[in-house]
Amino acid sequence: MLAKEITIRSKRNTEIPVTVVDCCMNPCGLIIFAHGFKANRTEDGRFLKVAEALSQNGFSSIMMGFPGCDVSEEDFFSYTLENCLDDIDSCVEYMKTHFQINDRIGMIGYSMGGRLTCLYINEHPEVKCIGIWAGACYEGFNNQERFLGVPLEDMRKEAEENGFISFHNIFDDTWVKMNSMLLDNMESMSPTEGLAKYQGCAVIVHGTNDKTVPLDTAFQIEKLLENAKKKELVLVDDADHGFGAWDERPEFSQELTDQTIKFFRENL
Repeated sequence: MLAKEITIRSKRNTEIPVTVVDCCMNPCGLIIFAHGFKANRTEDGRFLKVAEALSQNGFSSIMMGFPGCDVSEEDFFSYTLENCLDDIDSCVEYMKTHFQINDRIGMIGYSMGGRLTCLYINEHPEVKCIGIWAGACYEGFNNQERFLGVPLEDMRKEAEENGFISFHNIFDDTWVKMNSMLLDNMESMSPTEGLAKYQGCAVIVHGTNDKTVPLDTAFQIEKLLENAKKKELVLVDDADHGFGAWDERPEFSQELTDQTIKFFRENL
């Protein structure tokens, strides 16, 4: 197994920072990873742990830093669901160009990355196994009229006045310039559509104490996967949205990664 950090050219002619894990087998399967809102591409090493474990089963993997996240040199203003999906396409094209990828293709998404996973599988039925970690996979804003606690009305008003939204990211206590197109994408692009028609295998992992993406979302995802070949819901008791990363409970992340590895080994 070889892991390397490189940059690849996107469809938008930007540089995407990526981590590629090469299982050193050809042909090989492919695992695509999609991180959460303003997170890093390995999700604090948890994506990397899964990738390294699955490399033993003949899977190469790619983890990408989305616009304005991780070590991306783009401004966060470029972070929209459309741009993230374009970057996923660019990364998959890179892997198919440089590796002999077979038909064992899977995808794992955390939080907003879970939403991106649902959007991606809607257009890519070749993905045969997915992992949804605390996925924000609901329609629009889940009837809240808020985005991460901020009223949508206030955000849209600021965007009209200033051309951007000055947004306080609660996850790392920083201020970023947000594009109102992200809000538009949230409303117009349906993650539930992809779930409803998905016919592959799916594992949903959610913390029972998640206040960022409510636990009910996990049950909604499970219900929507009515056409899935196989589905499994794993509830991590007492874990919040960070699966232990925020409160020094490494056992939560251990369960998250172990259950995901087990499911993918058995079903992809």
